[in-house]
Amino acid sequence: MCDAVQAETYKIDGVEVSNFVLPLYFTGSEEVGGRNDFLGRSHSGKTLRSFGVNPGGYIGFFNPQTGQHETFSRKGDQEAQERMKIKLQAKAARRAIRYQPFPVHSAAAKKAGQQPRRP
Repeated sequence: MCDAVQAETYKIDGVEVSNFVLPLYFTGSEEVGGRNDFLGRSHSGKTLRSFGVNPGGYIGFFNPQTGQHETFSRKGDQEAQERMKIKLQAKAARRAIRYQPFPVHSAAAKKAGQQPRRP
């Protein structure tokens, strides 16, 4: 998972990759000397807190009160807003492909009387 810190990058063999959160990010308390993301950079003198969001990052979650999937970012963070917009466009394309019905070709399905489904 890297959405909470994805605006932060570093290079591996010349390839730019996103920062990512560590298991400590998902705990409710802070640990002395621990860090919640790989790079551990500070913003305004503070490092990433558990379940927090750095500038340019955002987090998606299911809100049981509304029954909806929601997204949170820092107030007024334009970079995060742009990143979310791009991700939602890409996700819509992936989701459309993921939920296309697949044709049924098996002999068992034909024997059961199922007709092949077409996309």
